[in-house]
Amino acid sequence: MTIGRACRRAAHSGPFSTIGEPGIKLKFVAYATVASLCLISTPALAQELLVARMLTQVCLPYATRAQSFEKSVRAARDLEFRRPAGSNTPLDDWASEIDLISRDGEWRIRIEEGTLEQGDSSVYAASCTISSRHASVRELADLGRRAFGDPARWSTSPDDRLRWERRTPRPEEYRLSVEVAAPADRLPTMTITGFYY
Repeated sequence: MTIGRACRRAAHSGPFSTIGEPGIKLKFVAYATVASLCLISTPALAQELLVARMLTQVCLPYATRAQSFEKSVRAARDLEFRRPAGSNTPLDDWASEIDLISRDGEWRIRIEEGTLEQGDSSVYAASCTISSRHASVRELADLGRRAFGDPARWSTSPDDRLRWERRTPRPEEYRLSVEVAAPADRLPTMTITGFYY
């Protein structure tokens, strides 16, 4: 299979439904993400395609509320992610967070939702975090630049090159952000979060 065919297959295999709220065309975001990630060499193709599908089939749909918590977990399982060893207890019906690991043990996804305090108000947040034992902050930042570097649709601050904000028509009601971080004593992460005010 050629790189082009593999990328086209990834771009068209998944729930790239269009959402009207809050004015973001998820299908376009997903397609642009896959297209930018597919400008790669053959040896890295399998891993890059997995990451592209993690972002476009799990994280972006979840953070934009185009996909529920349960459907996002199923989408991750369709990519052959599973709960870590020792986590065999069935999820509660009201579960709001889960950690999943890829079949080869290389990648992790954390899906969670809940209310955050911001100043004097609270905000509902839906976030999806990816990390890998072999992905450094630099590599995740490079992934972010390729996936979310379109200045017409994403903004970033010169003072913080590890964070991207989706340009939305009503930022006082909804925000979508992507952030790469290196938490102390933990793996570097990329987190996509939708904030709903």
